[in-house]
Amino acid sequence: MSIPADLIRRAELLKNSSLKLFLDYDGTLIPIKMDPDDCYADSELKDILNSLDNNYEMYIVTGRSLDDITKFIGNAYNVIALHGAVMRIGGEIRENIPDLAYFTQICDRIFKNRKLFESQYDGLRMYNKNGNLLFHLGLMTDDRRKDELEGLVRNMGEENMMDVYEGKMIMELRVPGINKGSAIHKMRNGSNAIIAGDDRTDEESFEANGDAVRIKVGIGKTKADFVLSDYREMRQFLKLL
Repeated sequence: MSIPADLIRRAELLKNSSLKLFLDYDGTLIPIKMDPDDCYADSELKDILNSLDNNYEMYIVTGRSLDDITKFIGNAYNVIALHGAVMRIGGEIRENIPDLAYFTQICDRIFKNRKLFESQYDGLRMYNKNGNLLFHLGLMTDDRRKDELEGLVRNMGEENMMDVYEGKMIMELRVPGINKGSAIHKMRNGSNAIIAGDDRTDEESFEANGDAVRIKVGIGKTKADFVLSDYREMRQFLKLL
């Protein structure tokens, strides 16, 4: 594995400053898995996170629900969850929008029909994230049915005034006007930062924080300053910190 020399130099310059770390989870710290319920942090990652958290102000930034990410990494770290709709900072839970309960009710109502959706669209799996609703398309093999489902989800978004996000093997109904980029910018409060992520939601983070050290993990077009090949190379870089 080869970490870009320029990235190492940039990190060295920031190490002794008031540096904040904003790290995506799935695809950045762990590999993308076909089963989103099997994404527990392994012993190596736990050691890395503990060390980073002892030396820097660190945040795990994820589209997962707060309960979901806590299941995988515990409750010891600062977390920006649901793309920024909910945070746990210093053990205190904060909701960033006043009407999160309204969108939670919408997701609950749609999710009640989960078995019907999953029977109609073979391979579909649905997950209720208490404010966002995830449609996992990774096991769907019929492209025509997949296209039909994608159109249905977009219509749901319009009808319920929710944003529709399309990522790697997923579609998601999410709270409108919330994204990782604005949440990170708020928590940075002008400080130096390293931001890392692998997916489209992380491009929002990069775009809103142009003065940070921005790291893209994996392939694809990006606004990031540096690219690392996968989560293993990302972990290697984090060990250098």
